[in-house]
Parts: sequence; C-alpha cells; structure tokens
Amino acid sequence: MKGLACFTMLMCSLGLLACQSPNSAIQAKTHEYTLKQKCPTLMNMKVGEVLLFSVPENPSTGYQWQLLQPLKIFKTEETYLQNGAGDGAVGVGGTKTFRFTAEKPGQDFIRLVHIRPWESTKQPDQQWQCRIRVS
Repeated sequence: MKGLACFTMLMCSLGLLACQSPNSAIQAKTHEYTLKQKCPTLMNMKVGEVLLFSVPENPSTGYQWQLLQPLKIFKTEETYLQNGAGDGAVGVGGTKTFRFTAEKPGQDFIRLVHIRPWESTKQPDQQWQCRIRVS
C-alpha cells in the first residue's frame, strides 16, 4: 500500500511539472510593426513578450535605421536580410528587423530613425517610435 501511495504522489508531481513546461515561452505574444503602422500611445506588454519592427533598408545609400538610445528593460537584437539579386548586383536593398524582448517590468521609449550616421545634426529622413509599459 505504501508503494502505491508513493507511485501516486510521483505521478501527481510529474503531472504538475508538465503543466509548468517551458512551452510558456512559446506562448509569449509577439507584436509586429512596420513603418506603415503606428504604435499605440502607450503599449502594454508583459515580460517575455516581443516587439518586432521590420523596415526596408538599403545600406548602399548611406541611410540606416538606428535606435537612438539604449533601452533599459528590453533586450535588443538587429538583423539585416538582403533581397535576392543576381551575381554582381550592386546597391541591392533588404529588410532591417529590430527585435525587442521585454526582460523586466518598467517603462521605456523606443525611437528608431532613418539617418546617415555622419549627418547627426540633420533631421531624420524617417522615424518610428513607441512608448511601452511592461508588467
């Protein structure tokens, strides 16, 4: 009888562990934006959620999308994927993607600008911004 009780306790414990599986990271919400979409006045996110911002970019023009200031509560990753082109193609554009993962509660302000880095005093060609509260 004691063995049956231990087996039952073990199975219940395993069942509870299965409910707390790492699949919760998979279920984190992803908010996707492009230059054509404005961010809400104040976006609410939860820790673990992701904001993706994808925009066309052509580095051969000198213009680049840049984050104006470091963020306090987000992990920031940038990727650039060049559009397909034939051999020897010059000046081919692509897509720049910023991935912001909420790491802790608080508020932050994402401001992305399309500028030539050496023209720092000039107004940005384009910009996108988002104020976010993470809980």
